[in-house]
Amino acid sequence: MLMRENIEKLVLKAIADLGITASEQSIVKIAVTYPDPKLGDYASNAALILAKEAKIKPLDLANKIVEKLDKSQFEKVEAAAPGFINFKLNTEQLLPPATYDLKPKTTGKILLEYFQPNIAKPLHMGLLRNVIIGDAIKRMLKFLGYKVESDTHMGDWGTQFGFLILAKKKFGEVNEKLYAELNADETQKEAAKQEFVNLEKGDKENRKIWQEIVDSSLKEFLKINDQMDILPFDHHWPESFYQDKMSDILEKLKTKKLLKESQGAQIVNLETQGLGIAVIVKSDTGTTYLLRDLATFIYRKEKFSKQLYVVDNRQSHVFKQLFAILKLLDEIKEAEAVHIDYGFISFKGEVLSTRKGNMILAEDVITQAEEKVAKIIAEKNPDLKNKEHVIKAVTKSALKYFDLKHNRHSDIEFDWDEVLDFEGDSGPYLQYAYARLNSILKKAGSEGEFSDIKFSDTEREILFKSSILAEVVEDAAKDYLPNILANYLFNFATLLNKFYHESPVTQEKDEDIRNFRLALIAKAKGTLGRGLDLLGIEALDEM
Repeated sequence: MLMRENIEKLVLKAIADLGITASEQSIVKIAVTYPDPKLGDYASNAALILAKEAKIKPLDLANKIVEKLDKSQFEKVEAAAPGFINFKLNTEQLLPPATYDLKPKTTGKILLEYFQPNIAKPLHMGLLRNVIIGDAIKRMLKFLGYKVESDTHMGDWGTQFGFLILAKKKFGEVNEKLYAELNADETQKEAAKQEFVNLEKGDKENRKIWQEIVDSSLKEFLKINDQMDILPFDHHWPESFYQDKMSDILEKLKTKKLLKESQGAQIVNLETQGLGIAVIVKSDTGTTYLLRDLATFIYRKEKFSKQLYVVDNRQSHVFKQLFAILKLLDEIKEAEAVHIDYGFISFKGEVLSTRKGNMILAEDVITQAEEKVAKIIAEKNPDLKNKEHVIKAVTKSALKYFDLKHNRHSDIEFDWDEVLDFEGDSGPYLQYAYARLNSILKKAGSEGEFSDIKFSDTEREILFKSSILAEVVEDAAKDYLPNILANYLFNFATLLNKFYHESPVTQEKDEDIRNFRLALIAKAKGTLGRGLDLLGIEALDEM
């Protein structure tokens, strides 16, 4: 059991021992948080939440709870105005190596859908953001013990294929430029729509062109796993996988009397829910993304108890419609599906766009980042061993961390100086912090051992921060916010930097103190390395 959860249980037991009956609504509001280190390691707001129900002043109630608490694991427990309870752990609770044998709070399997590129289009920076966020969430959920599998759900079906097939027939080839030109030409839209309708009806020529485009695109897309150290995907169920499952959904909608005809199209009216009209089948008989998304959820729910969709915030309305229709069909329960949305990424203030022709390709950014990293490393450490591997690892780190340190809800502006800042809040800075820990241990030839010595406030804070990684990951995974973990790791690395300036290690003459500090560094190295891995960043021994 994590210490934070243990403290919450101790507090609730003390409250029960006082004869206070707390409502379920109040219990949910009780939280154990991290106060200023000068006040303690943990703090509970229980007395502030329950004071009104208990008809006792918050500070008085806090003192009563402290009296009833089991304090065997704590050096100090005290009430503080206006009614907090602060906890300072015993040294014995801080010294053992961290264990991460975690049990998830729910059972069943989770399906995490991310990286949904549209076939025949190159990967742009928006999709790079998608795959970075999705991969980090998968890593965190697996760390917490959840059974989680990923699906790419690639866009290999839909009206856009009408444009691609039309391009192939007109020009003998398919590329993004031709797609954009046809899509912008109003006179070609009806022809493109008809090509897709013919594809859905099984036209042999269209099917052949479609399959060629899909096969070549899929091969290119999956290079991202190696390019950015992305965990292997467990499933590849693209939109076309659900072709034969859409008719069942239409029947379900008809049976529930939800499907209506409107101007030749088949729709579900969600206006009473403030969600407008949901088009299921277009007037030209072409199926919609929404119909395929309904088929997707219903197919996957037989295998998974929860489905998570990492998709940009432009699709928020579509997901609200999807979940609303599933609810009307009695196919979904509360919290069985979550849209994990994220904002735009831009360069010099310009939002990336596929159709406007100003798309920034992920491959170009990766290549340019590698060139910049190579130049920095050549200046800082020209004799570095395994230089090519380090360059690639630092590049991936720089791009991933820049994205993950931001709240995913935010729009972000790509800034090379910030991405590649080896001395600021960046991926390379964290990798360097890890390499420095490794260098000290290598130079000392020992990982030391903890002994009963008086240590500084900074050293104690490192011990405590090293012990809460799992709690931080829990916080990050709760609302699918990797930035919580990224920010924790940066603050931890900054704390380590403070320690270096305060305390000699290999030059320390007192053997007990030296061994303690080496053990502290070994513990910190384990925490930092594990945290980096959860962000999909390689911890480098040297750089």
